[in-house]
Amino acid sequence: MRCPPDAVVIDEGERRFVSGPFDATPAMLISPSCLIAAQGSNVPAGTYAHPARTLIPIRPIESLIEASVVTEANLGNLRADRLRNYLYLPPGPAWPESAGLLYMPITMHHDVIADRRVAQLTGTAYWHLRVKLMAFAGGYLLDPSELGPIPAPQERKS
Repeated sequence: MRCPPDAVVIDEGERRFVSGPFDATPAMLISPSCLIAAQGSNVPAGTYAHPARTLIPIRPIESLIEASVVTEANLGNLRADRLRNYLYLPPGPAWPESAGLLYMPITMHHDVIADRRVAQLTGTAYWHLRVKLMAFAGGYLLDPSELGPIPAPQERKS
């Protein structure tokens, strides 16, 4: 799967980044639940505070290698999830080995994505996403165990 012809590869020194527009692609919701759930004692459960959602595009690793964004030499670091700009996603039953582009968030209205959910992160993956977002956005490097026990989906607060 190649990058679309209108995708742009940006060189920044020794680094390369791929940018859209892309063909229709899966994306991952990264908006913390605490930012989208309405707060307050008089608010019914399941009420949203606002319709904005932040997602990151998911691209097959093959297309990132073809665009020389990820080199074969760095593939091991990507698979070990050591590259701050990317979230490694192993292959699943219906998708190839991929990476989430943390450097390219997209904001969309909730109604656009409401009926398109295909999966929910496991507790371990949820904790790992939090660690990756802290490393990418804030430069914090920590072990997921420092966040405490992994909550069940109904216990997640952010």
